[in-house]
Amino acid sequence: MIAIIVATGQDEAFEGLNEYLPVPLLPIGDRPFLQHIVEYLAHQQVRRFEFVLSHLPEKIEAALGDGVRWGCEFRYHLLPLGADPLRLVRTLSAGRQDTVVLCTAVCLPALDLAAIKPSTLIQYRDGEGVPKWTGWGVFTAQDLSLPDFDALPVMDAERCLCIRTGQEFLVSQRQALEQFFPGLMLSGRQADPGIWISRNVALHPTAKLTAPLYIGENCRIGRGAQIGPSAVIGQNCIIDAHTIVVDSTVTAGTYVGEGLELNSVIVDRNRLLNIRLGTSLLASEAFLLGSLTSRSSGRVPQRIASILIALSLLVFLWPVLLLTGLCLTLAKKGSLVFSEIVRIPTEDDPAGWRESRVFRFQVASGHGRRGCFLFQFLPGLISVLSGDLFLVGVQPRSRTQLLQLPADWRSLYMKTKAGLITEAAVMFGENASTDETYSAEAFYSATESVSHDCKLVGLWLWSFISGPKKTGIDLAEDANS
Repeated sequence: MIAIIVATGQDEAFEGLNEYLPVPLLPIGDRPFLQHIVEYLAHQQVRRFEFVLSHLPEKIEAALGDGVRWGCEFRYHLLPLGADPLRLVRTLSAGRQDTVVLCTAVCLPALDLAAIKPSTLIQYRDGEGVPKWTGWGVFTAQDLSLPDFDALPVMDAERCLCIRTGQEFLVSQRQALEQFFPGLMLSGRQADPGIWISRNVALHPTAKLTAPLYIGENCRIGRGAQIGPSAVIGQNCIIDAHTIVVDSTVTAGTYVGEGLELNSVIVDRNRLLNIRLGTSLLASEAFLLGSLTSRSSGRVPQRIASILIALSLLVFLWPVLLLTGLCLTLAKKGSLVFSEIVRIPTEDDPAGWRESRVFRFQVASGHGRRGCFLFQFLPGLISVLSGDLFLVGVQPRSRTQLLQLPADWRSLYMKTKAGLITEAAVMFGENASTDETYSAEAFYSATESVSHDCKLVGLWLWSFISGPKKTGIDLAEDANS
């Protein structure tokens, strides 16, 4: 018996939310809904899974892996844009002699697969008693070759979890927490009936918990917060003081600000989907809703060193900075401007990017290495002093520039830090090509450290003193010889 799971990953009901989160990865309890499906089938001895993917397939594959942890074999198949999923399903099942369980990744009916005869469709009845096909069925290869399934017998599932709509998602969330659905696994311990709390959760003594609810690991619940009923807080979240979360889901790595009232919503970092109103919004203020995944404490020494060096340089060189600005203004050859850049490290989702300003002198004509020092480096020290840049890092980029980078380049770029002195400028000069810049930034992201930053500063100082005759590569070779 094999399972073919159609997980196209996108649904208009979750528009705004599913732009960077496939619908099958929405959490029910402590894990993605698709993982519940996999575990439910694996428990019934299904060992081979074929996944038909379309929207954000890399995220679904990263979440599930190769299936080894469940003792199963997973294979992934990309559905072309606009193609019929059933056509690919028929191709995958062609010539098979064993039974095929066809599934959709937005429904999970309660089934005993061993008791279901092949050539059977599975339906459920909604809250109004209207029968609906779950998208599930137990088939033979000959059944799947039929043009339609209208002639096949149908059986009702006693219970079914669905996330086809936001309202169905909230109902399924409550049913999972109340253990209404048999065989669904939840990690953590039950502090009280219906109250699931994972490890390393910090609860303020005045916080109020109302069953059913689930709180993931490493969460912080603030003073006077009210969680539940029917609330799920993903791992690594902060719910600030006096915030109310009722009939809502907060995904992993989300910060929820002080004094908010969340009712019938799904919150994914700074994105909020209101189920009752059918609307979504992005919170522009990080003190309301934001992401905790991009915060980094591992660069504190570099940050402190950058600020101290920038302060020292500005104390001694502020007359040069002031004189440069006056000369450019009086001669009408330039002016002090600022550029909006994306602060890194940050997350993959552009909705979570925060921007800051970098100062520089805009001049009409080109300039060499010493011109870069006067027109870019010196005013850039102001941004280092304010904490928007490091002294050493990769090239600062605007939102538009960052979106234009290839996906692999952008991914490594967002994990490092931006600075005034860059690997590309030191090793290849101020006019480094695109390929040279990419290789330099890839190298820097892999070797970033305090000692490497110090080495780049030394090479940059030497090239500034000695002039542009040698690149950083030449200087590095000379230093090693």
